[in-house]
Amino acid sequence: MRGRGKTEGATGRWWPGPGRSALGRSALLLSLLLLAACAKTSGVAPSAPQTAMMPGNPGSPDGIHPYNGSLIQCVTYARQVSGIDIMGDAWSWWDGASGKYDRGHQPRFMAVLVLSRTQRLKLGHLAVVMDILGPRQIRVTHANFGSDPASRRVIYDSMPVADVSPDNDWSLVRFWNYQAQAWGILYPASGFIYPEKTGMTLTSASVPSS
Repeated sequence: MRGRGKTEGATGRWWPGPGRSALGRSALLLSLLLLAACAKTSGVAPSAPQTAMMPGNPGSPDGIHPYNGSLIQCVTYARQVSGIDIMGDAWSWWDGASGKYDRGHQPRFMAVLVLSRTQRLKLGHLAVVMDILGPRQIRVTHANFGSDPASRRVIYDSMPVADVSPDNDWSLVRFWNYQAQAWGILYPASGFIYPEKTGMTLTSASVPSS
């Protein structure tokens, strides 16, 4: 969510946001372990047909944090932020969540969006939902999403994502490309993994306060 700062609960979970301190970011970057996860992504989309009307320009960048050192993989980052404890490459999280965590095809706060494995994304990709702007647009926080070493070493707090699937089931999405100031290429998605474990009831602690 925009405006959400860094807070820590009894579990010590890190909550990202544009207002978090530089010290908190540094501590997180140093603590994350290197795991195999995401492949390179590309920049602006080729002239592929749109399957749903695209939203307009989402505005100026918000919460972009370049860093140096070892590459932080998207699975490591998503696990740390969401608290969803699944191992393996990003694409495999969808099946890995079966019987352990609730899954679905509509976004929820702190749910993990799982991008499918493709020729371009050979290991898939994970992003954590931070804000729901409407039925077809959310903002996510994620890592290791870029087309070169420099752009992949960036933590995004609040990157816009648009659903362009025909049935509004988030099976096909586009991410906002800050460098090009345009919506990026099409990515097929498996769906959302929710922080609640299978059989648990959604509580007020699992939804944003605003």
